[in-house]
Amino acid sequence: MLSLALFTLVLGTVSLLAFAYMIEPGPGGRLQYLATTGKLLLHRYNLIDALTPAETRQLYLSTCTRKCHSKDVIELTPRTALEWEQIVTRMKTQAKADIAETEARTIVEFLQRNYLANVPTILPEATMRFLKRHLWRLDFGESDLYFDIIYLPRAYRHLMPYLAFKSKPRDSDEALFIVYVNTHTGILPRWSLADIATIRIDGDREAKATAWHVLYEDGQQHHKQGILTFPAFGGGGKQAGSLEMVIRPPAMRERIFHWRLPIPDAAIAPDTTEEGG
Repeated sequence: MLSLALFTLVLGTVSLLAFAYMIEPGPGGRLQYLATTGKLLLHRYNLIDALTPAETRQLYLSTCTRKCHSKDVIELTPRTALEWEQIVTRMKTQAKADIAETEARTIVEFLQRNYLANVPTILPEATMRFLKRHLWRLDFGESDLYFDIIYLPRAYRHLMPYLAFKSKPRDSDEALFIVYVNTHTGILPRWSLADIATIRIDGDREAKATAWHVLYEDGQQHHKQGILTFPAFGGGGKQAGSLEMVIRPPAMRERIFHWRLPIPDAAIAPDTTEEGG
């Protein structure tokens, strides 16, 4: 009996050493590779939650870039937080990639943290150029709080399904803005934009927002998008020449975003050219 146990122990040790010798060692050596592989296995089965940055990157590389894509396909095409979440979900379900729920959550957070676009990326380049020039305004992220705001006059509401999560074109005279708020290291405050945002037409008195409808929030409270609504303006036959939005976050510097009116006409096609994840 003792001889059998000793034989099994020796056989197991030899097998482990042979396996360690045959594996690709990686930059940290074979023992580090084995330790990382073991920890990723425990993470896959939800036995440990937190991974180090190096282990998280290893999970992303081994899951996303060795079987499905090159790194360039992913890393040279930043996406919004919502788009990364949708892409990983699609890979997990429709493409039947072998990704456990805990792995998917960790990979989404990694992609959102490292390859983030502040506004949707699925529209054609010509449409995005028009948006950036005439409709999209952004700030420089003071206090690690970034605002990206797209003004949507009635003539451009057909773009809403492509710019705002689960939204439809809205046929109304109200002034609509799609707002994306992002932070890279902190947690987004819980205040309502309707309480701290106003607009001014031609520098005249301010009008308060009437509604702030949140469309998407990520689980880490780093990313949010929604629709900010103001009363209609432009009545009385006088053509407005400028539009300003003022956002006054509590205990922070106010942010001012400016649009020149009228927004020029453009033949923006609603067709999209979404790329695979």
